This record gives sequence, C-alpha cells and structure tokens, in this order.
Amino acid sequence: SVHYSIPDYVRVSQDCKHLLSRIFVADPEKRITIEEIKTHPWFFKNLPEEYKEGQVVNEEDKQESSQIEEEIVAIVQEAKKPTAEGAALINGLLMGGSMDLDDSELDADIDDVEMSGDFVCAL
Repeated sequence: SVHYSIPDYVRVSQDCKHLLSRIFVADPEKRITIEEIKTHPWFFKNLPEEYKEGQVVNEEDKQESSQIEEEIVAIVQEAKKPTAEGAALINGLLMGGSMDLDDSELDADIDDVEMSGDFVCAL
C-alpha cells in the first residue's frame, strides 16, 4: 500500500482528501482513472465553465488559446538557445571548474523570490 501524509498546517477539504486517497493507490488496476477524476466532486470546485466537458468554446477563446500556445512555444525555443554565459559555464565545467555559487549570488537569488505563503502542489 502507499503511505502518505498531509501536513497539519495544510488545509485540505474532505473531497480533496478522498480524491488523493484514490490517486495514491499502489495497484494501477484499483487506482482512480482520469475519467473518474473528471467526475469527482472536488474536480468541479472552482472549475471554469469553459473547462467542463460538453461546454461550447467560442471561436475567440480558441484563437486566444492558440496565440498563448504559440507564445509558450516561442519562449521555450528561445530558452533552448545557448548563451555566452551558458557556454562559459559549460566550458568551465569541462575544464575542471566548479558550479559553486558565491554567497552574494545565493542571497540575490533568494531576495528575488516572491513568496505568497500559499501551499501549491501538483495533482
């Protein structure tokens, strides 16, 4: 069986707990299916109408979604391009360099992180 726990400080509804208990099942034959998840009460809480099955999607929403998808693909393609800084890092590693960051670099990164305090997890 699968053992998991939800921290006490994380508020999770009973519907969500039930869904998680059906997802975290070791035997794939007994595990909840995608179709069953789509009909679970928790799945529908705060789900926008346009994402519910059987809803008619207007042409404007389709076009906007397509544009967003194109933007995402362009961003990913741009991120795949090597940069001079990345090439220098790779060359340094190949030449026996270190990936250790200076303390000042670590502090700068931590200061740039925005924390809302919300608990977020993938389902």
